[in-house]
Amino acid sequence: MPRPSVVDEVVDQLAYRIAAGRYAPGELMPSVRQVAAEFGISAPTANVVLGRLASAGFADARRGLGHTVRDIRLYGGVETWRYVFRFSRQLPDTALKIFSDIIEADQTVLFATLRAILTDPRRYDPAPAGRAIDRLELLASGPDPDLTEVMHAELHALRMILAAAGQVVFLAMFNSIGEMMIEVPEAAGAFYDPVGPERHVLIWHELLRTWQRGVPAGPAEPLAHEPLIAEYHRQVVRRFGELIVNPAPDGRPFRVRAEPLRESRIPSG
Repeated sequence: MPRPSVVDEVVDQLAYRIAAGRYAPGELMPSVRQVAAEFGISAPTANVVLGRLASAGFADARRGLGHTVRDIRLYGGVETWRYVFRFSRQLPDTALKIFSDIIEADQTVLFATLRAILTDPRRYDPAPAGRAIDRLELLASGPDPDLTEVMHAELHALRMILAAAGQVVFLAMFNSIGEMMIEVPEAAGAFYDPVGPERHVLIWHELLRTWQRGVPAGPAEPLAHEPLIAEYHRQVVRRFGELIVNPAPDGRPFRVRAEPLRESRIPSG
């Protein structure tokens, strides 16, 4: 990972102050001169910092006034919350709320997509998703997989499934928020703690086999697996809350505890 630039580091510090409530919404941000003096940077660099904060949704440029603090709870965009989520260890309550909301949104997207595919599997080409799942299996095999790499691969597999199902709006939303979680090691740790990577692979292959059979599921069948997934997601959110309070040293990847859930079966049609 490339070393953060001076601009990155200063933006992070000021963004954290806003997220932590040290600068109140509507309050004037420190001026270019004040930012330059505090952080020992040039005025042009300080100006870039304030511009970056505005671009990320933390501040508004006001002609003749400088920059004012934006109320990120009301007006923060995806990029704003991506910054905030990186402060998970410093702001655990806020990070847990963001993470919970992301999981809920992802679950909604996943359920809608699986319903579409399983009710009319012949309409959608499973080949790209199959290749992505095979790569996921390759990365997940072995005694000590890199959970961040596995998570990258699993997000890509889900991206291929969304694309195959023609879920354009869902895919756009997923692309905006999916990568956000990879920047926080505790997120990968939480995803693969209730159910280890190898179990994820088995479930995806089971779905893929159902898809490849091309036999439409009945109206109620696509819903049969959803309680298990919902319970898994609840465990993921709970575990994330535990990990950001007690993180791994130096942000190193987490080892998988992998307490098994109930046996799952995706409807076979």
